[in-house]
Amino acid sequence: MISIFGRSANRSPYHRGLRQTAAAGTAVLTAGLLLFSSGTASASPKLTSQVVHVAAASSSCGSLTVMTDATRLPAVQDYEKAHPCVKVTTTIFGYSGSTLQTKIGLFNREGSGWPELMWDPGTPDAGWLDSPTYHYAAVLNHGLVPQSEISQWAFNSLDVCSANGNVYCLRNDIAANVLWYNAPLMKKFGYTIPTTWQQYAQIGQEVAKQHPGYVIGTIGDSYDDAIYFWGTGCPTNDLVGTMKLEVNMSAAPCKEIASLLDPLIKDGTVSTLSVTSPAYIKKYGLTDKTLMMVGATWYGQYVMEANFNPAKGTWGAALPLSLGSFHDTGDIGGGIWEVSSHSSSATQKLAAQAAYWLTTAPAYQKTAPTYPANTIAAKLWLTTLNSSGIFANSNIGTVFETASNEIWPGYSFPLFNPEPIWASTVVPALVGGKSMSAELSAWQTALSNQAKTFGYQVVNS
Repeated sequence: MISIFGRSANRSPYHRGLRQTAAAGTAVLTAGLLLFSSGTASASPKLTSQVVHVAAASSSCGSLTVMTDATRLPAVQDYEKAHPCVKVTTTIFGYSGSTLQTKIGLFNREGSGWPELMWDPGTPDAGWLDSPTYHYAAVLNHGLVPQSEISQWAFNSLDVCSANGNVYCLRNDIAANVLWYNAPLMKKFGYTIPTTWQQYAQIGQEVAKQHPGYVIGTIGDSYDDAIYFWGTGCPTNDLVGTMKLEVNMSAAPCKEIASLLDPLIKDGTVSTLSVTSPAYIKKYGLTDKTLMMVGATWYGQYVMEANFNPAKGTWGAALPLSLGSFHDTGDIGGGIWEVSSHSSSATQKLAAQAAYWLTTAPAYQKTAPTYPANTIAAKLWLTTLNSSGIFANSNIGTVFETASNEIWPGYSFPLFNPEPIWASTVVPALVGGKSMSAELSAWQTALSNQAKTFGYQVVNS
């Protein structure tokens, strides 16, 4: 059975994901209750439903309520077909902004209605789903999901799901940042693919002089802090203890990447437009004036191929750039599956089995929209990707696999989302002509103030 409520899903399947914090302290309860009281969902919406078919065999039986978005509905339907003795009732939820927080808050107030298995397309939500305020997600790694299965996930990829040694969700997909490059243009201009941020910046300055009008990246998206600062080890929000967050823009990597970006932003080789905006696509995409770009593994298909209309083999991907001895990268994407802590132990076990199936099922994952977090499923997905022939380098699978195991775990996702702070504080300043270096202090202040309102002790050293 399928039910539909909420607004239509408008978040992409590759929405940015971050690492989860430790469980929240009681100081956060007030903020959560205020959020609930200001939410617009004061009563359950009307639901419409229809029966869907099931078939095939299963070793576990029972009933399961599942909440998902339209993008992952085919995966749930595949699960249904493969498990005919599991009666699945599916609710399609239109995830938008804080609607999920509002919904879980409503269930908590009513004391019922929680889905037994829930898909969340935004990994930042893992930062609050297990908190005392919401208390939705069940612990998976103490009996529900065997350690032999937990260990199949890419290195650090379950950090977003973890707190105090507990794993609260299974990550469906990840989106490590790599260096995308326009192979024909790189050859035409005589540039060597850079391996460090310093080399990248040097090429940018040469492009400004020798090939004005071409760009090597953007910094106008709400998640670009994950590219330039998460990707260089800058402690913008690093959980260093229970309810203790390090926000230190004076750290060496923060100042270094800012200083490398300053001349590139000033001369326009790093654009302040959003990479998916019509303005960027018209000016730098369709005109083939994008030389390079650091971005998530999904950029190739969902930015370049989808928006720039390049010839096959135009775009290649190289390993993440390093900054000195720092060789890790950032991450922009990935959704999660969570099991309700409010269900019976038998239902939790069934839901956990379903979550594992959904994140690993070969028939679905090998053609899934984005890179699977489970390493076994990822190998199947990469086989499909490599056979597509749309990319310039034949080793793109190896690049993705390596990058996905180099996501820096020092970037924590706290009980608030840092993304809007970057978007409202830094991006407008850069668009207005200010330098990145000049905005580090204001950015730190905004992040620190937000962290304190959620009860964090903020340290900057």
